[in-house]
Amino acid sequence: MDIEIRQGLAEARALATGHWRALLAYIGLGVLVPFLLLSSEPIFDLRNIMAIAADPWTYRVSGSVTGPLYLLGIVSVIIAGAMLAAWNALLAPMREGYISEIMYGMVAGVAFMLASVAINLAIGFGLATIIWFTIGMEQWSALPQAVQFIPRVIGWTLTSWLGARICLAGPVMGERGKLDPLSAFAESWRATRIAQVRILGLYFAFNMAAGAVLGLLIVLHGYLIINGEPGSLVERLMSGVWLIFWSLWFAVAILLPAGLYRASKPAAAAAEVFA
Repeated sequence: MDIEIRQGLAEARALATGHWRALLAYIGLGVLVPFLLLSSEPIFDLRNIMAIAADPWTYRVSGSVTGPLYLLGIVSVIIAGAMLAAWNALLAPMREGYISEIMYGMVAGVAFMLASVAINLAIGFGLATIIWFTIGMEQWSALPQAVQFIPRVIGWTLTSWLGARICLAGPVMGERGKLDPLSAFAESWRATRIAQVRILGLYFAFNMAAGAVLGLLIVLHGYLIINGEPGSLVERLMSGVWLIFWSLWFAVAILLPAGLYRASKPAAAAAEVFA
């Protein structure tokens, strides 16, 4: 089973055009709601983060970290749930309404998120174990920084490749209303076997472009923080810019695998269409 990237992009564009209301609704759930929740915690304010990074001896985080970690957990569940609900809305043969989609998304999203985190942790611990038993941590610490950077590159490459191989798992779950991510991972693995290099290149290009824009926004916002007054109009407008950026990122993160999944499905034969 092959996947044509051009066809996948066309399918993604068609999904965005045909289901733009649902897409906007779940962008609001997956971006706007987490943004508002994180804004309620001062530690996640970019001004405070940059102050700590610039002078950690003067600006420090005080108090318990339980609250921020609990908030991050809630936000992660909401984002994963919004993604699964969006895939269910875009790909299911028959929609059952926003309430049903959100309820499904919140349950399936937790399973999908935990399985994805487990895969990434397995890669990280696997590399650490190899270093521990082959070199030893003391000898490893004495090596040059350039050498220590190699396992990070290997880890990033492995996680990127695995991400490309299982990128269809979310759409598989969403279309069929499944709660089991493991069988969806297996189906995505089979579907992306032939096109894995092309899909990896597509996601690499997307992540590089998003990373470049993200870096530019961080530099711009940092410049405004350093040279502007706290709470100025320009600084508040940057919040809107961040919302637009994350909304576009969220939309692409939903539409890209959904389009590739649609492109991976064999076209119906004429006898099936007119049956």
